[in-house]
Amino acid sequence: MAWPRTFVAFVVSASLLAAAGTTLAAPRQPAGPKQTVVLISLDGFRWDYFNRPAARRIRALAATGVRAERLVPAFPTKTYPNHYSIVTGLYPEHHGIIANVMRDSVLGEFTAGSNPAVRDARWWGGEPIWVTAEKQHVRAASFFWPGSEAPIGGFRPSWYHNYDGAIPNAERVRGVLDWLALPADSAPRIITMYLSDTDGAGHDFGPATPQVDSAIAREDSVVGAVVDGIARLRMTDRVNVIVVSDHGMTTAGPGQYVYLDDYVSLDSLDVVDWTPVAAIVPKPGRAAYVYSKLRGAHPHLAVYRKADVPARLHFSANPRITPVVGIADDGWVITTRERAARAKKVSRGEHGYDNQLSSMGAIFVAAGPAFRSGLVVPPFQNVHVYDLVAHIVGLIPAPNDGALDSVRALLRK
Repeated sequence: MAWPRTFVAFVVSASLLAAAGTTLAAPRQPAGPKQTVVLISLDGFRWDYFNRPAARRIRALAATGVRAERLVPAFPTKTYPNHYSIVTGLYPEHHGIIANVMRDSVLGEFTAGSNPAVRDARWWGGEPIWVTAEKQHVRAASFFWPGSEAPIGGFRPSWYHNYDGAIPNAERVRGVLDWLALPADSAPRIITMYLSDTDGAGHDFGPATPQVDSAIAREDSVVGAVVDGIARLRMTDRVNVIVVSDHGMTTAGPGQYVYLDDYVSLDSLDVVDWTPVAAIVPKPGRAAYVYSKLRGAHPHLAVYRKADVPARLHFSANPRITPVVGIADDGWVITTRERAARAKKVSRGEHGYDNQLSSMGAIFVAAGPAFRSGLVVPPFQNVHVYDLVAHIVGLIPAPNDGALDSVRALLRK
């Protein structure tokens, strides 16, 4: 499949990625039978939720396998950019999903959720792990994951579902176990599953609440049900379970608002996405005015020209990133007085902030025949997960920003 000319900018050259540590040679497959990976995402499961009483089965899984002190998400610490970074090994500026809400000069508007844009392959750069697998004649399946509904590079997983948040978690577990129970010559060897309980509760009530504890318990029971199901199928010797999240969560809301209209005329700009990373497009001839009015205007708002966004955030090399980028401090919300007044619902928890903030840290726990036992490693970036999964399954990874050497310590010798 040939990408449209406007999409070429999103593809990182193989030479650049090789310099970043990417290996294009065929990986050495782990010893023993061919292995399978079940990759479970717990949206908004902050790294320290691991220690809360409700995460009993997740802690048990870590005790038999490995975990990171925290998984460092990509910036911005939003759902779609990070889910897609996990499965492609690319930073958002390289795979093109730079926000949950974004605009493309050719394709128009993109909003996360169930809509035609998420099924349009032209939005999705890079090569997700299920495409890598299917290209190499290894079957994949997805019970939800951002990007899995689009024919990226002409490929979808052999089995997938269009996203429907109303489908009960128990049904998702049954689907995963049914795929694992298929005959070995036709079963998928990469399976993804997505849960959103902790993210929803975190937004509605804030991270330090009983409602989040209940959401942790629901997701913990799903992880336990998958592990128990694998044991019933007598597949523990060849199935690896990896539990990740896309980002953390921080307390936000009343008293922590940055009102843009206090500092700049709203007639001078268009805001594509609001908070905590404001994607700002100045009107023609108003760029200097907008930047000068917002730069340094509020002590809890950093404002950058696109080219000046700190390099460590990897957030400048993509045409979908707006000319002016505003980044709120931890827990602060970017809005206007009118938007705040007419909001029907006040979010008590937010994410999307600087990816180095502890509050934005995510979870990584894994166990199975590929992994060591009882190991805890320092934080690492989520772009390394793609190479890790490819190695376990025995796939040649596509060019990416990650490196297997960054996570090789997790693996058995």
